[in-house]
Amino acid sequence: MNITPNIYYKTILQYREAQILFEAIKLDIFSYLDKPITLEEITKITNYNRENLNIFLMALSSCGYIEKNDLTYCNTVASKVYLSKNSKKYIGQAILFREKMGSILGIENRVKYGFTKEDKTYNFSELAEVVHHEMYATGRVYDFNIEIKQIFSNPCMSYKVLDLGGGSGVLAIEFVKNFPNSVAYVFETPEVALITKKIIKQNNMENYISVLEGDFNVDDIGKDYDLIIASGIFNFVSVEIDKFINKIANSLLPNGYLLIIGSFLENDEYPKEHILNWIRGYVNGVKPTPTEAVVEEAMDKANLKLISPIKVGLFQGSLYKMKS
Repeated sequence: MNITPNIYYKTILQYREAQILFEAIKLDIFSYLDKPITLEEITKITNYNRENLNIFLMALSSCGYIEKNDLTYCNTVASKVYLSKNSKKYIGQAILFREKMGSILGIENRVKYGFTKEDKTYNFSELAEVVHHEMYATGRVYDFNIEIKQIFSNPCMSYKVLDLGGGSGVLAIEFVKNFPNSVAYVFETPEVALITKKIIKQNNMENYISVLEGDFNVDDIGKDYDLIIASGIFNFVSVEIDKFINKIANSLLPNGYLLIIGSFLENDEYPKEHILNWIRGYVNGVKPTPTEAVVEEAMDKANLKLISPIKVGLFQGSLYKMKS
């Protein structure tokens, strides 16, 4: 068997490609490349060092983030849409935040000594603000709107909705846009709620959406909801899953729906994408998500049945309904 260390050197190269992307976003390079532009022109506009800018643009081109044609550089179609600040679908800040949020620099100390209560996990207030635009750009809002229109077919009806741990409140905002006679609530911690309220105000939704503040593990979340949205919250459930799911079920109307967005582990093994995205949180004390079997058992005990799996942007979802 011929064994080589190539996999490790390939990983170093992939790491460099990622670093180039992050630095280009910080330099806002992509915002200057919506149309073909020469090195001299972009140097004059940015006042960056010409020689080093030339090297940097060649590196970006080699990675496929931009294109070079004779003497000009230009964004790829994807970079123009997602990485130029001139685009409504710009997600550069979201990419930088997620890189910072998932960074494992210093993880060796956690592995050696564990974590303390003072160790930070994630800045949820900043996450709520950044994700606001990202949810539109990645198709999450588009998919959500399609799904809820299939669940609730009459746009004139009045519904009561709860976005549990809803962060930016975007899904609650979109629900009310689709069903303007409805009322919605976003439940968040007091710190994140400041951002939620700001985004709701920016969307002129103060008269339709209220923000409930507290800890959803122990505090009252309201009742008589037609729909409860639980997106990406199960890593932060500190009580028994059975108890938490039952609490949600008791807050629904008899014919109410529960929409869960996020993935659960098939067993105690962590898929690559999951563990790499969550490792920083896990070594700082964030609980792993429960397994699918544990969740399904809790749903059954709470008299909730699975209606259908749902794809919401980059994420998987599951729609449940109270059993008749």
